[in-house]
Amino acid sequence: MKPRSKKPGNIYIVLALSLGLLLSLQTVQSLGVTRPVPYDVQLMKGEEAGFYFEIQAVTSTEKQLCTYGISGLEPLQVTFEKNEAVIEAGSIENVYGKVKVPDDAQIKTYSGSLSVSCGAYTEGQVSGSVVKTTVGGSPFNVRVVELRTREIRDIGPSKEAGFDYTTIIILLAIIIIIVVTGVYYKLAYKKKK
Repeated sequence: MKPRSKKPGNIYIVLALSLGLLLSLQTVQSLGVTRPVPYDVQLMKGEEAGFYFEIQAVTSTEKQLCTYGISGLEPLQVTFEKNEAVIEAGSIENVYGKVKVPDDAQIKTYSGSLSVSCGAYTEGQVSGSVVKTTVGGSPFNVRVVELRTREIRDIGPSKEAGFDYTTIIILLAIIIIIVVTGVYYKLAYKKKK
């Protein structure tokens, strides 16, 4: 019985197809959310402070429409720069907000929780065929004090915002390496015949 000849190029085709399948399955499930920065704020009555958090869609293959909120800080006033964010596939978006302490708030620590809900974005709305993913439970504490012992950091949008191409370049490099290696082994196999 003759041993079967192995075609080295076939394994690379299988690997490339598997990689493509894995990447196509990563839509909403691949989102990440950082906790608010700073997540522990110290303010006096009448003061306000900025904060931000990141929504990460680095491995997502679809644009995402995300809404967010912080619950549990009542009677403090939490506002966001935008009510929702559209996150491009393969990118990270900073979301900025402010928390303000009313003059009649009690001196105590208020503990809130950040939640973010995202779904695939299609022509200005969330696609009805995709289940929204909600990430929640990130802590956010505001200590209302009579006298602050820490300075309030000025947190706001960066003037140098841009698209992060790093992930796309890495994925393209991997695909090119797989294709080139497959072609090389296929040509080497043909020369041996």
